[in-house]
Amino acid sequence: MSIADFIQQLFGDVRDVAQIIAPIAAVIGFLGLGIMYMGSSWPFLSDWKKENPKAANQVVIGLLFVIFASTVTTLVTFA
Repeated sequence: MSIADFIQQLFGDVRDVAQIIAPIAAVIGFLGLGIMYMGSSWPFLSDWKKENPKAANQVVIGLLFVIFASTVTTLVTFA
């Protein structure tokens, strides 16, 4: 096996793994974001949100990154 074939196979494997992990991470992120907003009436979530005011913004930025990464892997697959 040449080094070019190895690199092609490696990137193919990485792409396949990313296509599996990205939607799962997006679903978990959206559920977590919904729980953060809807569960604010629960005392432990309310206290946690007060201690971490930037948490929702960081989750949204992470979700945008996951969506961007999955879009790129999809475009690489079809290209």
